[in-house]
Amino acid sequence: MQFSEPGPTPYDWRFQVLGFPVRVRVWFWVMALIVAFGLAEGDGVGLILGVGVVFVSILVHELGHAIMFRRYGSDCHIVLHEFGGLAIPGQEEGPSSWGYKASFSRQPTLQEQIIISFAGPAAGFILAGLTMILVQATGGGFNYERVFGIPYPEPKLAGALAENDQLRRLVQASLWINIWWGVMNLLPVYPLDGGQIAMSMLILKDPWRGAEKALWISTVTGGVVAISAALLFQSLYLTMLFGSLAYSSYMALQQMGGGGRSW
Repeated sequence: MQFSEPGPTPYDWRFQVLGFPVRVRVWFWVMALIVAFGLAEGDGVGLILGVGVVFVSILVHELGHAIMFRRYGSDCHIVLHEFGGLAIPGQEEGPSSWGYKASFSRQPTLQEQIIISFAGPAAGFILAGLTMILVQATGGGFNYERVFGIPYPEPKLAGALAENDQLRRLVQASLWINIWWGVMNLLPVYPLDGGQIAMSMLILKDPWRGAEKALWISTVTGGVVAISAALLFQSLYLTMLFGSLAYSSYMALQQMGGGGRSW
């Protein structure tokens, strides 16, 4: 799992949104295709629409972080890559940066970092909420099913829209990605957003041992989710993802010398 900024390639797509430079690595589209394949159910047009949903959802998530970075005094750029996305404060380095340059930059406080970390999932939740409002505004509605005890909306389109199964799957995919990825991202597993929130909060409470405690929580939570994904859901992707995050947190503990300490 890569959480440092990946280097530019000659095939990257570059553009700007709300003044933020965005770079999309070519391997991002491979990841988006893999995710969209399960959503499209083998349909070619649905596959293309699914890739679009993945792209927009991850971009909106990173824009949530970027807007709050700017709010607290640090402009940034966004990179979409094969493992998701990053909102990175400061100037993108290297000769291929196309002249991207931050106009201002400062290190956010721990309190500000908590808000910045939460802003990404919040942006996805807002996008999901707007999607639900649009469905209801066109006469549709939702059936609510419980997934792990949490009510999950299944869209019911109305009128002529109800005859378009691709559109229904598009709405369903948008809700699934923006709600459930937001929830998963808020788990206290570092360096996911929830892990960064936990890290900042524990350091605020205990400057000496807060980081160590956050990494222990990350290790245990990541391990539990990885085992659950393997045994209950047979999800190889989630098993590998959270297993690797748990392992990286444990290795960070070892480097800190906290692997054998008690709280």
